[in-house]
Amino acid sequence: MKIKKGRSGHLLIGLFEDDLAIQEMLRLLLQGEGYDITLYTSVEECLAGLHVNEQQSDIVRPDLLMIDLHLAQSISGLDVIEQIRMAPSLEFFPIILMTASVMVDNQDLQRLHVTLLLKPFDIDDIIRIISELVQM
Repeated sequence: MKIKKGRSGHLLIGLFEDDLAIQEMLRLLLQGEGYDITLYTSVEECLAGLHVNEQQSDIVRPDLLMIDLHLAQSISGLDVIEQIRMAPSLEFFPIILMTASVMVDNQDLQRLHVTLLLKPFDIDDIIRIISELVQM
């Protein structure tokens, strides 16, 4: 997978976390590590930001998505990922699913090509997982 850099030449990470405190902590942490961050506040904004319905290969989208499993809206992170995976160009797009729940179906994670990140976060784990996913 060829990684396109964000506008400033850094890795561009999409972040869809509806808990504002966690969102801000992750934004500051990731920016501190040199990543560019795009925040999504709704399912529609996330899908549009990833250009799910566009087939062109030259569009700029984040290099990786971090999404919460339990969104305050009536849709789960897994449902959003299902919609993302329907786009052929995003079948293997790197996605990190964040959750405090230990009741996550490993078959769903494998089927959707998702990496699980358990809350509470370990900063070193976040950086390691991001590095591993963008090296693929």
